[in-house]
Amino acid sequence: MNEVFLKTRELGDAILKSEEFKNVKDAEERAMKNAEAAETMGKYLETKGEMDKMMAMGEKDWARVKQLSDEMSALQERMNMIDDIKALNDAREGFANLINQVNSVLRFIVTGEMDEGEGGCSGSCETCGGCGGVN
Repeated sequence: MNEVFLKTRELGDAILKSEEFKNVKDAEERAMKNAEAAETMGKYLETKGEMDKMMAMGEKDWARVKQLSDEMSALQERMNMIDDIKALNDAREGFANLINQVNSVLRFIVTGEMDEGEGGCSGSCETCGGCGGVN
């Protein structure tokens, strides 16, 4: 069992050294230094938190739910226009793809099943740069 944890630690270290992880950290730092981006993301998260609380309540104030939904949509549109946030979202997507590839390779190694879903392994190494030929 110790070997599993050791290899897991090695995998975690490799992920932390990956370009995808570095890109996310760099993009997060740039977005947080951008006052407009930080303020807009903060307001969005506050509004989302309030919406989550509202949706967890038994009886809902539907007028307030609509107001919060409209606010979230407006903030999302505003965020989509800020280059540093777009870069952050792209970096996060790249990192999520890396993690999905890692999970697909692990699933294949353990079960022998290939994940045919989005971003999964098709079984052809010619069209994939993700697993390094593990399969």
